[in-house]
Amino acid sequence: MLVAAGVAGGCADAGEPATGDAPAAITEGTPTDGDPAVAALRARRALCPQGHGVETFCSAVLVAPRVLLTAAHCLSSRRAEEMEAYFGANVALPGYHARIVEAHPHPAYDPDTRQNDIALLLLAAPPPVLPVALRQAPLEAGAVGQTIRIVGFGASFEDGDPGAKQTGTAVITSVDATTFQTAPGPSLACSGDSGGPALLVEDGVEQAFGIARSGDAACDGFGVHTRIDVYLEEFVGPYLEAAEAATPASPDAQDPGEDFCARTCAEDADCPTGMLCLPEVFGKRCGYPELRSGVFGEACSVSADCDGPCVAFGAGAEQTCHCFTSCRELLLPPPEPEPSSSGGCALAGQARAPSPVGQSAAALALLALACARLWSARRER
Repeated sequence: MLVAAGVAGGCADAGEPATGDAPAAITEGTPTDGDPAVAALRARRALCPQGHGVETFCSAVLVAPRVLLTAAHCLSSRRAEEMEAYFGANVALPGYHARIVEAHPHPAYDPDTRQNDIALLLLAAPPPVLPVALRQAPLEAGAVGQTIRIVGFGASFEDGDPGAKQTGTAVITSVDATTFQTAPGPSLACSGDSGGPALLVEDGVEQAFGIARSGDAACDGFGVHTRIDVYLEEFVGPYLEAAEAATPASPDAQDPGEDFCARTCAEDADCPTGMLCLPEVFGKRCGYPELRSGVFGEACSVSADCDGPCVAFGAGAEQTCHCFTSCRELLLPPPEPEPSSSGGCALAGQARAPSPVGQSAAALALLALACARLWSARRER
């Protein structure tokens, strides 16, 4: 695990909501297919196609081949294993989904005041995009009045779009020890844009110098961004150096054709990307919180191709989608037989969908024997 320590002093405005509390995109923003280093932070997907039914909760920016910079409040109670980063123009469209293996908020982050609201995310492997440059020079009061550019993946529900990358311009109105504020110019960051970069052109090169943090609830009055320069020496810089020296995580060697219902696990690291080690009545198995444990079958594109859900396996360019069957359907014993109202024999809970692998010959024989005994007992009475 990479560790970077250090505390940068300063104050932050208390009381304003975190950017991301209300569903809205960058105000007066424009959809863009540029800024390839800006990523959407999402709950790790289970269902295919990509983007279906998955929350996009924040934005981030790639600042090194395997490191994303974002806001600490974006991490909340989420574990790295429950998040992924999407690189592309719109989460509803094809793109590159990167596996996140470590989440590192600033050690002095205060969720009440938003002080030190900055975090770093480590990717398992470099995505196919180039990082942005980080501005090294201190942000001074002379920056007030400058126009900057902001980018983020805030949801735009007015357009029915679940997460298009947008960009806009804002104006710096004040600079303090660890943050700077912006006014509409005509844009401001809003929901889902937290963690997205504030960009400034210097010496002909556009550089990231801030991270969207918070603002007024309507996203039309002011925005607050965390300064990056304050955290370079003690927090960002050491982490980037450690990440560069670290060995990238090995790609998953697991085969989707493996019987994951038969294989036990002890911790999340024992499972393929995107799966967690979950407690089941028959022991711990790899699976998904929403779908529980299961096995993968034929390749699919959408759930309509399957008797059950169509589920993602793996990550990045190696990700595939397969029909998924719950271990509970396969491993739990069949329900006890009970008499039917017509005097015959029926299965309790017969409305339950049948197992896709069907009943074994032994199970059918036992069922027939149970029914015969029940019928014989009724005749004797």
